[in-house]
Amino acid sequence: MKIALRLMLFALSFLIAQTGFAQSKTITGRVTSADDGSALPGVSVVVKGTSNGASTDGEGKYSIQASSGSVLVYTFIGMVSQERTVGVDNTIDVVLKSDAKALEEVVVTGFNIAQEQKTINYAVQSVSGKALEDSRQQNVVNALQGKVAGVNIISSGGGAGEGASIVIRGGSSIDGDNQPLFVIDGIPIDNSSFQESTAPGAGSGFNGILGRSVGSSNRAGDLNPEDIASITVLKGPAAAALYGLRAGNGAVIITTKKGVAGQTSVSYNALFSFDKVNRLPEVQNVYMQGTNGVFDGTTRRSWGPKFQEGDPQYDNIGDFFQTGFKMNHNLSVSGGSEKTSFYISANHLDQGGVVPETEYEKNSVRVSGTAKFNDILSFDGSANYLQTSGKRALQGPGLFGGTGGFLVSIFNWPLNDNMSDWQNPDGSRRRLLESVTGDIDNPYFTVNKNPQTDRVERMIGNVGVTLDPTDWLKINYRLGSDVYTERTESVRSPGTSLPNNQQGGLAVSVNQFQQYTSNFVVTANKNFTEKLGAGLVLGNTVEQTETKGVDYLGLIFQNPDFVGLNNTTNRSVIQRNSLRRLIGAFARVSLDYDNFLFLELQGRNDWSSTLPVKNRSFAYGSASLGYVFTEHLPLATDSFLKFGKFNISYAQVGKDSPPYRVSSPLTNNTFLGGGFRNNFFGGNPELKPETKTSFETGLDFNFSKNNLRFNVTYYQDRTIDQIIAPRLSQASGFILQYVNGGTVENRGIEAILSGTAIEKGDFSWDVVANFARNRSEVISIPYPLTEIYQSDSWIVGFARGSVFQGSSLSALGAMQYERAPDGQMIISSTGYPTFVDQKFTYAGDRAPDFTLQITNTFKYNNLSLSFLADIRKGGVVVNGNEAALVNSGLSNRTLDRYKKAVFPGVVAVTGADGNVTYVPNTREVELTESYYRNIMSVVGTNFIEDASWVRLRYVTMAYSLPKEFFGRIPFKNVELNVTGRNLLLLTKYSGSDPETAAAGSGVRGGGSGGFDYGSVPGTKGVDLGIKLSF
Repeated sequence: MKIALRLMLFALSFLIAQTGFAQSKTITGRVTSADDGSALPGVSVVVKGTSNGASTDGEGKYSIQASSGSVLVYTFIGMVSQERTVGVDNTIDVVLKSDAKALEEVVVTGFNIAQEQKTINYAVQSVSGKALEDSRQQNVVNALQGKVAGVNIISSGGGAGEGASIVIRGGSSIDGDNQPLFVIDGIPIDNSSFQESTAPGAGSGFNGILGRSVGSSNRAGDLNPEDIASITVLKGPAAAALYGLRAGNGAVIITTKKGVAGQTSVSYNALFSFDKVNRLPEVQNVYMQGTNGVFDGTTRRSWGPKFQEGDPQYDNIGDFFQTGFKMNHNLSVSGGSEKTSFYISANHLDQGGVVPETEYEKNSVRVSGTAKFNDILSFDGSANYLQTSGKRALQGPGLFGGTGGFLVSIFNWPLNDNMSDWQNPDGSRRRLLESVTGDIDNPYFTVNKNPQTDRVERMIGNVGVTLDPTDWLKINYRLGSDVYTERTESVRSPGTSLPNNQQGGLAVSVNQFQQYTSNFVVTANKNFTEKLGAGLVLGNTVEQTETKGVDYLGLIFQNPDFVGLNNTTNRSVIQRNSLRRLIGAFARVSLDYDNFLFLELQGRNDWSSTLPVKNRSFAYGSASLGYVFTEHLPLATDSFLKFGKFNISYAQVGKDSPPYRVSSPLTNNTFLGGGFRNNFFGGNPELKPETKTSFETGLDFNFSKNNLRFNVTYYQDRTIDQIIAPRLSQASGFILQYVNGGTVENRGIEAILSGTAIEKGDFSWDVVANFARNRSEVISIPYPLTEIYQSDSWIVGFARGSVFQGSSLSALGAMQYERAPDGQMIISSTGYPTFVDQKFTYAGDRAPDFTLQITNTFKYNNLSLSFLADIRKGGVVVNGNEAALVNSGLSNRTLDRYKKAVFPGVVAVTGADGNVTYVPNTREVELTESYYRNIMSVVGTNFIEDASWVRLRYVTMAYSLPKEFFGRIPFKNVELNVTGRNLLLLTKYSGSDPETAAAGSGVRGGGSGGFDYGSVPGTKGVDLGIKLSF
């Protein structure tokens, strides 16, 4: 009976399949460009409402199975999509017109798989290369600012070649990396930044290259933005599930420009830029150098007498900064034939910073191509050589044991001394003070004699082979690599203000990074009936990442005029090695029913070498459902609503630990005769992966003939088994111990409005508005911890990035005044407020309440105008610069010096029975120098300010010359453009710019956004550009 039943089921399924096949036929055709008539390879041809699709070859030709009455959708990046209904003819030729809005119609998701936007059941958002280009940012991460809802990007500062951090939906790891995975043409690449915790001599007394003292670049900044065709941001675990644990924080999918068949085209772009510091803090110009109201040439601080008429006074802050410049040249050549295509580009960027003696240079050469041997076999590949170099100013807290970076020194320099006069006639350094102990480094001396330099040589490449045995099956294998060598060097010249070492020193770090990735992916798409279609993705990925580092330390130069390790008398070497392997197997099944119901199931299993053997294999997956109610429910033909869809998804993803957290490896000792010692980190053989569970739902609408699109998404995710490293008793032999513990929850809403608001004749108005609100909460941290802080963010003594139970992931821990039970400030018996040194409590959230960015683009004939308005409400920023100014006596807050005041608060009174009562404070005291320096300037809450802003990030105007203007000159197009960057900033913040990450872009956990201390101030600038194509 069972055998008969199985035979009946098999026969029934066979008849259904045959019925579906009988209704299908082969449709062929050719797709060309309306611009020049050239063939368009790589055009996506999909049967509408299904996952059945094909793509055009090098000649623009395609072949697809479809039934009569079906609708074929033709989509290509940068082109207006078209729909054609299958009728009697078996040949359909299509001509596509250029249109940047077409980017939204098809999305490149995991492993270079293109999907029609309609079939995606979770939040993704794409940005065209043109939109990135309009920002005129040379760092691709900065170019994404304001372009994607729910993506928070913070630049480290306004220095040449400075890095930027990117976090999607608030981050989820207390102590881990919260930045997303970067993928270029299907291959993951590195986006790390040099950080203090990996600096030479960390904790050794000569921390010469501090990540929090140098504005280092993030590695995605190496890329040439003009090579990018589009970027797709996969926001949640459901969207990024195929990439596994490395995409637990989302993924940034970069698709590069490709060559097209037809006539060879050449493009040249040139950009010339000028930059100035946007804002500088105001300082008092009433009091000169001295102490307690009396001039004193043995102190650097400004607590002396008032300036008198005729006394010299210098604008040391304003005069220090200069006009920065930038020149960027880009040349590209592309073309192809029936069987091959190629794209070649070369880019050179030369930048001089607003800080004297700082510079940044970037060079890129990229070659890519495709070859189609027959209808089944094709190859593609690319190679990108990248070279960057920078000369940077020491900033923030400066050298270990020193007097601070250039800006902190400026804030300590008295106005009665000409800071620019920094050299004696014999070329030696002019000291401000005779005493080495109290002296500070002149900022001009710092930028000229103590440079921080870096150089990166990098190669990113991939090669792929694709088999198309049928029109519904595709097999792809791709091998990729990301390899670079980074050399950083920090000089401490003789005479630097370090009491214990006046003979100078040098630190050199050489890091080699190698990442190799192998991807094998099988994709199948098939329509079984008129209403039922299915897709299947099966794949395997193998990834190996190896890092080797050597840190060289040399102290005491024998010859003070020569900088080199061989010129030092006390030398040491540290070696570092790290190896990680990751293997993943994944599958995705998608079903679509009658063009209105879309179901997708994804699953993946990872094997990570960084976890214990018993925990290194873990599985996770996602499920999503989309319902297009406008296809299912009848709508009036003249309805304003043209498309409506409801999405819901659930996903789970794992996240492993960094290498070597399971065991406790020894590290070589650089002092006391060498040998080995325990590492800072104690191992944990019981570690298991973090687990992130996510729920997401949303609505998607298209209005007015698909010209306007509105999307709203609600999400909630929870991450458990946090991998953190709390401090241990030093009796254990270690400082930190990795454990699992803690839970973080994020919930939020995103809303996107995009499309063409007006299109009439030669005029059009395109708009993209992104709204996001995220709420992060640390549900629990391991007992008995009350605070977990990120040491790399601790650049100013009274505040640091911390999390507390019930706080957000981006919380701020700060030293505060003591408070009575009713919240009033406790005043000491001397009449001054009291505080507990090194006691850090919750002091605010650095994340905003919400953000809103609006990009408008107006076009009329050959003229276009685009601008981006950026609004941020809420969040706090630590003004460490103001604290330095208060301490030195240059802050306007200190103008009340020597006045009498009664501090509001209460005085604690202890009775005979030991009970404490509080009485109002009535004691009048003088606001002395000691109060400002020893109380006000060391209590963190005095310098926490509102980080809200309204800013105009850029305005770009471009004009394309009419073709008749060229005459006999063989130009296809000539465009002239001008851009203004950061022309407007409205904020209550008293510092330079509330958008700052003074500790660098690579700080883990809650990051270093919201800390302003000694970094290069933000800039505003003008760009002049020309584009030629022929």
